[in-house]
Amino acid sequence: MARCIIITAYHTGNIKDSYVPMPGDFIICADAGYLLARQEGITPDAVLGDFDSMERSQVTCPDIIHVPVEKDDTDTLLCLKYGMELGYREFLMIGGIGGRLDHTMANIQTLLYAHNRGIDIEMADAGNTARILSPGTYHLKEKEGYQLSLFALTQTCTGIYYTGLKYPLNNATLTNDFPLGVSNSFVSGEAEITFATGTALLILSKD
Repeated sequence: MARCIIITAYHTGNIKDSYVPMPGDFIICADAGYLLARQEGITPDAVLGDFDSMERSQVTCPDIIHVPVEKDDTDTLLCLKYGMELGYREFLMIGGIGGRLDHTMANIQTLLYAHNRGIDIEMADAGNTARILSPGTYHLKEKEGYQLSLFALTQTCTGIYYTGLKYPLNNATLTNDFPLGVSNSFVSGEAEITFATGTALLILSKD
């Protein structure tokens, strides 16, 4: 099945710097993400939000979902749930990084919500990508000018091995209260990360 693209209401740079359209993409805009999309000529399939940051009358879209302002879920999480209801299992969340710190943290929690339900999801803007990792081995292609960081979301991530990075790790442990895994550099075209237990947040950030 094709991907579901969620365009959030905050994005640094141009959307098309972090999103390469593919045939069949289903695009949902979270509230004022609609305005960002239209500025770049992107026509969404659905717009979902409480419309606290724009007027509903500004939206021209075949599928408009108006939700209450006072609610437990963020607009972005509701977009994710809507896409899941439609059967999508692969998501790209565009933006949602930077701006208000509480919104960024909420979006990271949205990644974790999806990951815990077996959804493949990545968050990206013009200079960052983020995704949740479960134990296993991952081969990562170098992106020129990008630093790699790995953070423990659980209390610990154990049995960590890095190869192909400037600061290798050998059976190391990451904890959620010490940033040992921040800002590593590729030394070859590909890095390998392996870990045995825990849940981790992988971030690639451009200098």
